[in-house]
Amino acid sequence: MGMVENAVYIVSGFHCFVGLLSVCIGVISSIKAEVWLAHSVSPIWSGGFFIITGVLGFCCAKKKSNYVIMCFTAFSVVSLVTAVVSIQLLRLGLVNHTTDGHTFQKENKDVLIYIALGSAGLECLICLFSSVVSCQIAKIAKAENSKQKGGMFHVKVLGQKDIVVVTKPHTDREEVTAV
Repeated sequence: MGMVENAVYIVSGFHCFVGLLSVCIGVISSIKAEVWLAHSVSPIWSGGFFIITGVLGFCCAKKKSNYVIMCFTAFSVVSLVTAVVSIQLLRLGLVNHTTDGHTFQKENKDVLIYIALGSAGLECLICLFSSVVSCQIAKIAKAENSKQKGGMFHVKVLGQKDIVVVTKPHTDREEVTAV
């Protein structure tokens, strides 16, 4: 197992851990809240996306198929967006809004909101790192697929009835095979 695969496993573990932490914080916050507001349940939704991203990361490191790698990359980006939205919603829980449009900080600050903000910020960093790592594992998977197929090839059409398959082995010389 290579260094990139280990990095994917580690990043996926962080995704799952922070996702579970976010879900737990969201559940506790929603139970504790008198009225459900967006900031009290947003960690549940973002935590769910983080967990899905982590599971896809484990599958990505194990299978290394193109579709799983694309799903992992896409969910990393979606989780990043979800974390940013969660940060914005959690910020709303730190202030009170008046009817004339003014805002002021709450006197009683909720510790769970600060913990959820920290976990969402940490998840933003993890998502950025997992996007880079997923591109690296895609590069490795492409190289492995290329070796399994015997190198890259393309088809040249020379005339109306002449079709030539051109393979390019690792020696960088073209090998022409007529079909």
